Amino acid sequence: MKLFRNESGFALPLALLVMATTSAILVTAITTTSSSGRTANLGKAAVSAEALAEAGINNAMAVLANPSNYAFNPQLLPSRTTTYNEGTVTWSGTLDQQTGYWTITSVGSVHNPTNTGFVTRRLTATSEVVPTLSQPLNTLAWNYIYSRRTGNTCDMTVGQTVQIASPLYVNGNLCLQNQAKVVKGPLVVGGSLTQTNNNSVGTGSTPVNSVVVGGACSKGGTTQNPCQGTPAVNIFATTFTRTMPSIPAPNVELDAWYLVANPGPYYPCTTSSGTPPVFDNDQGSLPGSTVHRNNSLNSGVPFNLTPTSSYTCRTAGGELSWNAATKVLTIAGTVFIDGSAEIQNGSINSYSGFGTIYLSGTLLVKNSSMCAVKTANGSTCTASGWISNSAMLVFVVNGNGGMGGAAQQVGAANGVEFVSAYLQGAVYATSAIDISTTSQVDGPLDGSTVLLGQSTASSWPVFTIVPAGMPGNPVAYAEPQRPSYSG
Repeated sequence: MKLFRNESGFALPLALLVMATTSAILVTAITTTSSSGRTANLGKAAVSAEALAEAGINNAMAVLANPSNYAFNPQLLPSRTTTYNEGTVTWSGTLDQQTGYWTITSVGSVHNPTNTGFVTRRLTATSEVVPTLSQPLNTLAWNYIYSRRTGNTCDMTVGQTVQIASPLYVNGNLCLQNQAKVVKGPLVVGGSLTQTNNNSVGTGSTPVNSVVVGGACSKGGTTQNPCQGTPAVNIFATTFTRTMPSIPAPNVELDAWYLVANPGPYYPCTTSSGTPPVFDNDQGSLPGSTVHRNNSLNSGVPFNLTPTSSYTCRTAGGELSWNAATKVLTIAGTVFIDGSAEIQNGSINSYSGFGTIYLSGTLLVKNSSMCAVKTANGSTCTASGWISNSAMLVFVVNGNGGMGGAAQQVGAANGVEFVSAYLQGAVYATSAIDISTTSQVDGPLDGSTVLLGQSTASSWPVFTIVPAGMPGNPVAYAEPQRPSYSG
């Protein structure tokens, strides 16, 4: 009989082997599961940090795009931290003032789920700031020679042999004296129209196209109240009404443009040559203060816009430059000089560009022309070929000669004077505008009153697009472009 070998000694080692194998498998599974969990949590934290970094870029762009902010202000994006439920983001920006590009940096940070540290993601983006140089015309006042003054017997007086053939809007009372006549309309008078001598508005054979007189009118011993515009008062019009059109004077934002004019007091030339204008001498530093809009340059001399030597002043937001050889003034954007200026080089000058020059003092244009377009022989200005939507120079003048100093280059009550001069552009003055004998302005005028020293048949193209700094338009400065990510 064959005896079987006793195998009872194998049971325990076999059991131990099975247990060891099972334990190894279990440990591997647990380790793998734990590792996968940590990797998943870490990946989730990375995604959150990335999203926070993008949020920081968006926060910066929202600041730049805020209409109440000036996107060329290099102080707009200091380092700041924003807290969200997932974590925090620290974001900031640096402006290259010569090129107008912002470099925005944003770092998103969330707690590291695998230890006590943080998971961070860093993004960098650039955004170009484009200056707002033009806007659609926002007020019909710029279709007229516009006199704002009211409350006087004669708020605007026209005398001598002046013949008005340009659109005229007088808020108050208009007085025609000597042999002054209105030969072409439209004519709008909010108050009374008084004629004291050999005056008329149109004639029986050539009536003015449109006349509005809100109050009385008189001619010699005849008075109509309300005015009816009959031959008895020498008013002849194809259309006559007493209903004033609602055309308020344009609002001028002196403080706003003082702070952001570029070039200007707080944004000096980044590229320059020759002797460009001094924009201010007591403005301090950014963020700036309107208390310094005080005609601080008045103790000097008016800045000569057209000197014998060339100058250049450029910034990312605009330009004011002069080429003495070609007699061309280049303008782009809104410029602010806390003082007075003059054009008095005895030449037929021209300008290129689209912009507005603000002056705290006065403006004198004498024995000189500043044309949008010259005649073929260069002897004078011509409205033929002038496209105002692409070539427009606007002056906004806040002072008067009564301020003394450099401002007294003009009469005490005047803000702007043209003496044997020619301008194609637009002029706004808080005081009077004086167009003296042999002078002409092709373009709208807006003054407390407008003194016409000679006949005016100014013509200018219809304005649909105007410089952004033109009074009457909503203040719009600059627009940041979509960010471009680099990391």
